[in-house]
Amino acid sequence: MKNVIAKTMIPIGLILGALGLYLAIYQSSDVWYSFFLIGGFLFLEGLNARNGFSVLGHIRQFIKIWIIFIVITIAVEIIGNVWLNLWQYPTFGVFDYIIHVLIIGYPLTAFFGLEFFVLIQRLFPSKISRALALPISAFLFGYLNEYPNIFAYEWKYINWPFGEFLGIPILVSILWILLLLVVPFKKSFEK
Repeated sequence: MKNVIAKTMIPIGLILGALGLYLAIYQSSDVWYSFFLIGGFLFLEGLNARNGFSVLGHIRQFIKIWIIFIVITIAVEIIGNVWLNLWQYPTFGVFDYIIHVLIIGYPLTAFFGLEFFVLIQRLFPSKISRALALPISAFLFGYLNEYPNIFAYEWKYINWPFGEFLGIPILVSILWILLLLVVPFKKSFEK
């Protein structure tokens, strides 16, 4: 049964991820990222579940960690958005902000990243190759998540030092390496 569910997640994830990219690039939609995240997460969950790692197979842990990620999200938003005014969501009202940023955006980015890093760890089994591959893949994962927003501007960066690369602040690109902090959560889903 689990294998059937994993097999259905892969095409559903691909469709939702592609829909998110379509909404960003061709429709300049302000909710593209939610579709992209859900799709990417389901796609990688399906791939990883076939190899014995499943976030959704541990639903209680998933919910507990989702809540932890929401708390982290709120802290990041208070510091970066409210206090430092480094980004904004130009078209979001309060409801959209709560749903697409606090409940879906950051937490699902963390789960999507976790699934991505599990896949990378499987591709690079030695500790030395992982030490190189994980930071590089975190950087690339960041661009995968950021670049479509150049077409949609669901969020907009302001007041960032050090310039931009491909329309994304360089410092933001470097900060994506912090997503590696989700890797220790892998143990919660291996029981």
